[in-house]
Amino acid sequence: MQRHPDRELIVLARKGSRDAAGALFGRYWLFAWRAAYAVTMNRTLADDAAQEAIQRAFGNLGRFDTTRPFGPWLKRITINCAVDELRRNGRPTGFDVGLPPLEEWAARDASEEGLELWAVVDAVVALPPAKRAVLVLRYWLDLPLEEIAGLLGLPVGTVASRHSRALAELRVSLSEEQHNAI
Repeated sequence: MQRHPDRELIVLARKGSRDAAGALFGRYWLFAWRAAYAVTMNRTLADDAAQEAIQRAFGNLGRFDTTRPFGPWLKRITINCAVDELRRNGRPTGFDVGLPPLEEWAARDASEEGLELWAVVDAVVALPPAKRAVLVLRYWLDLPLEEIAGLLGLPVGTVASRHSRALAELRVSLSEEQHNAI
């Protein structure tokens, strides 16, 4: 199907067009998966969260306001699904990016900067899901706190508080890591 605006694809998909639904899916699957992965940091959990988000979004296309952009709506659904996956399945045990374990990677990149980066990644992975989601959305997806609040359906003050507390936990975790390395 040629490049149609999202609004047009949504209207056609509502009328039962499989081509329009397929085009919309093709346009947004990777977007949803990346958002889910940014929160879960685990491929399996990201697969499940993105699939759930797509199912929810497509199941609710009839209620979607076509005067608004589809991407942010889907991102909000995806983030919520990813946080739900984390709650159901617990914290991931490591940063699952298809790279070697931290120790093996550190041996390859023993520079101080490389080790610090992986220490930060591990510390973020260890945060509770709600705090991790805020940090990932803020620093890895580069979203302002107001947009994060909108995506998560939370007051800006709550997001700011989670952000502040997550940074404080990271500082403690990273200083302990540095102290233990000495």
